[in-house]
Amino acid sequence: MRKFIFALTALFALSYAQAQGVFKAGAVVALPVGDAGDFSSFGLGADLYYMIGHEDAWFNFGPTVGFRNYFGKDIEIIGQSYSTGDVQFLPLAGAFRAKFMGIVNWGSDIGYALGINEGNDGGFYFRPIVGLDIADTIELNVSYENVSRNGGSFSAFTAGILFEFGK
Repeated sequence: MRKFIFALTALFALSYAQAQGVFKAGAVVALPVGDAGDFSSFGLGADLYYMIGHEDAWFNFGPTVGFRNYFGKDIEIIGQSYSTGDVQFLPLAGAFRAKFMGIVNWGSDIGYALGINEGNDGGFYFRPIVGLDIADTIELNVSYENVSRNGGSFSAFTAGILFEFGK
């Protein structure tokens, strides 16, 4: 029920701020590191942002939602080969960006990543990110994603592309 109320609140906030911001949609490729790299080979995902404020302002913020699928890999334990399952997250976060020289963006996404696959409870989501505007409506970015969960963490380096709509 809390997830439903959070989603409903986010929807109302987006509709209220509709005339004040920029909608962004994009995709990411992820390379799991640390413990996550032991049982996941790579990840793919999608992101949706609604950044409030003028697109050329030095500071923007807004809600974001994403999807991540980290593909399992085959591991060998005592001569036996086992296939690990995919790990999936649905990050719900607030995004904060600062812009320098009109083309370099840096900031972070902070929130909660819901675990989608069985046995995945999700956790605190933190994603520092740096982006470069290569055209008026295209941004290339790199980031480090971390989901803190059950005393451990799931981490990955990502590279992505975002397209801006509604300028």
